[in-house]
Formats: sequence, structure tokens, C-alpha cells
Amino acid sequence: MTKEKICAVGKGIAGKLPVFLFCVLFINGYNTWFGKENSIVGVILLMGLLMFLKADFGIDAKYSAVLVPLLFVSMGLCAKLSAWNPLVGLVVDAVFLSAALLFTRLDATHSAYLPFFMGFLMLRGYDVTGELFVKRMVSLAVIGYVVGLLHFLGSRKTCGHAQPSALLRGLSLYGPWERWALSLTVTLLVTLLFGDLLSIPKSMWVNLTVLSLMMPIEDDLVRRRRLRIPATILGCVLFIALFGWLIPPDYQTAALLLAGFLSMFITSYFIKTVYNSFSALVTATLLLPAKAAVLTRIGNNLIGAAVALLSLFLFNRIFLRLDQRRQNAA
Repeated sequence: MTKEKICAVGKGIAGKLPVFLFCVLFINGYNTWFGKENSIVGVILLMGLLMFLKADFGIDAKYSAVLVPLLFVSMGLCAKLSAWNPLVGLVVDAVFLSAALLFTRLDATHSAYLPFFMGFLMLRGYDVTGELFVKRMVSLAVIGYVVGLLHFLGSRKTCGHAQPSALLRGLSLYGPWERWALSLTVTLLVTLLFGDLLSIPKSMWVNLTVLSLMMPIEDDLVRRRRLRIPATILGCVLFIALFGWLIPPDYQTAALLLAGFLSMFITSYFIKTVYNSFSALVTATLLLPAKAAVLTRIGNNLIGAAVALLSLFLFNRIFLRLDQRRQNAA
């Protein structure tokens, strides 16, 4: 490796290190105040903070600054309401997912919906009660408000200045965004409902696989379809090798933090999926034995991949027929 490359790597590490340290301090502080059982909420709020700091939702920042914490709070409440009854959950899920998609409809990056969707799916998978639920909701309200405020301060001069009514303007079943949003929402509603009715263990991973595969960019989707399953299996193999055999228990936390820092340099979807599978298994072992966690993770990813591909095929057929009828009527 040349001296120039070594310097470039060093600068890259030095540039990302403050962000990583902030993330570590944020999560540790969150766990101290709101409980380790709510740590997944801290991850989602941190994700929202990093993504929304200079986000452009296509509307005036004073409106998006209010909608961001409102959706975070709604995320926690709706995830709780969904657990009451599968049919009630179906309605609640439909309302929240539709609202989150509509709010982020004009986002140019096509990714601002992810913190809300991922957070909602994870909170449904990691339910808490009593004092822990109160702490969860307080954190969503307080930190969500801070995220909204920082978004306003960072984006008020650069984002769009449209009224919220612009989010509803021009909706059409023939638009590419509308078709993607419809197919994703319906597919998730089906997997969420069947996960509740059949009591599938950790069905959250089925839903997260569907979310990962059904991205709004078609070229990215084709690539992700091929890579998701082998990357997930490789992540499981790494987990078994490192946390089952190689790394002593006393050093496993440090190893996970190091892996988190290194993940900041990942640009490949395949390697990102390997890391996500690996880190999710570490979390899962807090609730399941390691072997059961791996088998559940792989099985649910296979189910989610099959559902996503079937859904894409069916919706493509439906939309093709709609286009044909429209052409024939013209």
C-alpha cells in the first residue's frame, strides 16, 4: 500500500471516528436512562437523527419539524396497539405505514421512510410493558422533538417551502412511486397479519427482509434479490465462528463495537447485509439460544425473500394489465 493510500485511509478513519464515538455515547446514555430493553428505540432515534439532520421532505421545514416527532410518537403507540388483536393491528398498521409513506413521499433520496418503517417493525417485534413502555414513549417524544428541532435548524434554509398539501397533490395509481408504495404496504400488511395469526417466532425478520428487498429503485432491487440470502447465511456463519468459538465472552462487547465502527466504511450491499445479519444475531441471543437464533434468522429471511419476490411478480402483473387497459381505452 502506497503512502498516499495510507494517508487517505487514516483521514477516512479520523473523519468517521467522532461520529462513531457520538453513536456509542448516545446508545450508552440512552440505555442508562431508558433501559437496555429499549435499546432498539435508541438505535432508531439515532438513525433518524443522522438521516434527518439535513433532510429535505419537500415541504417547509417548520412543518416537517413537527411531523418528525409526531411520527416517532405514533410509531410507539401504533406498535403497542397492534399487539391487542390481529384485526385491530391490521387497521393500525395500514394507517401508520400509509402516513409514514405519505409524509416522506417528496423526499428526493427515497430513504427517509426507513427510520419510521424499521422502527415500527422492530417495536412490534420487541414489545415492552409497564414502566419500560412509559420510558419508551417518553424517549420517543423527547428525543423525537430534539431530532425535529435539529432538522429544522439544519434544513430550514435549504429544503423545500411547500405546504403540507403538496404531499397529496398529483397522486395517481399510474405513478411509479404510488405503485411501489402500494405494493410495499400491502405486502407488509399481509406478512404482519400472518405473523400475528400464526405466532411466527421473531416474524419481525420476515418483515425486515421484505422491506429490504422491496426498495423503490428497480435496479437496486434486482441486485438485492440475488444477494440477500447468501449474505444472511454468511453473517450467520461469522456469528457462530466469532461468538461461538473464537472470541471469549469478556471481549465480545468490544468486538461488537469494533464491528460497528468498521461498518461505517461499508458501501457494498452484500457486506452490509452480512453485517446486519451478524449484529441482529448478537441481539437475538439475548432472547434466544444462539442455535435457535441462527435457525430462526435464516428461516425468516427465506420466508421474507419468497414473499417479496412473489409480491413483486403479482403486482407487476396487476400493473401491466392496468396499463394495457388504459392503452386500449385511449
